[in-house]
Amino acid sequence: MHDLLIPFVLVGAVLMLSGLVSGLVRQAPISVPIIFLGIGFALGEGGLGILHVDVHDQALQVVGVLSLAFVLFLDAVHLRFDEGKQAWRAPILALGPGTLLTIGIVAVAATAILKASPIEALLLGSILASIDPVVLRDVTRDDRVPRSVRQILTTEAGTNDIVVLPAVLILTTVALGRGGGAEDWLLTLVKLFALGPLAGLVVGFVSVWLAGQVRQRSTISREYRAIYGVGAILVAYVAGEMVGGSGFLAVFAAGAVVVLTDYDLCDCFLEYGEVTAEMTMLLAFVLFGALLSTLIGTVPLLPALLFAAGVLLIARPVAI
Repeated sequence: MHDLLIPFVLVGAVLMLSGLVSGLVRQAPISVPIIFLGIGFALGEGGLGILHVDVHDQALQVVGVLSLAFVLFLDAVHLRFDEGKQAWRAPILALGPGTLLTIGIVAVAATAILKASPIEALLLGSILASIDPVVLRDVTRDDRVPRSVRQILTTEAGTNDIVVLPAVLILTTVALGRGGGAEDWLLTLVKLFALGPLAGLVVGFVSVWLAGQVRQRSTISREYRAIYGVGAILVAYVAGEMVGGSGFLAVFAAGAVVVLTDYDLCDCFLEYGEVTAEMTMLLAFVLFGALLSTLIGTVPLLPALLFAAGVLLIARPVAI
């Protein structure tokens, strides 16, 4: 029974604390995820030793996938596809040359500060060039930030896998000494960036069609339309992974289909989805913090902090 009580009290404490600090955080230059990352760090093995999380912990993987899938679906639902081409120019520039410049600058910093090899440096650059939609939640929901800026960040966060994933896959394969023919690489890229999003599009269209057929004959309550949206997210993720693609790109594609074809369905999902995404996100960062507390002694702290400052204060701003 004791093993069951610990996760219960952890989830309860996360939810209560998030409500208590939400007003203060909204007025301060700090995000809620960072606070809960710190809480997880304090609870982890490197802190109080209450929460034990391993790199290969399945609970960590489940919570992380759920939180990112919810956020990406919501980001797609919030996109404005009716805006002109001018509004999409900045996101495209950020995704293309902006991402490539970020990779290059981060790689230089990794070589100079961390003494990384060229492959390791480029791999770090590729990983860190991808902005995280979960961490950005507080920014993209803040009305004080111009809507055009929030739109750029939302679009980039939801679609940057298109640019970053090929680089990460290729560099990882080279670093591990594994290679393949051109056909193998082409097949992998097709699965990731064609079959994955296509699976999401199919799930989105089918889910909207099914809901429309049922609503012609009876009613679906607002609450169950929201639950239906949750099911669509999970099915889209699984479909994307089953075809060998990215489940997250599939989720984003499914959300885009829903907002384009059935706004009533996505409107019903928004309130419930926002709350669910917030809960899973905060729990994920507590677990990430606990994991970080077990790894903090494995890297030299001062060079790591210097490298982080370079990424945040130089690489990303200069590239953009």
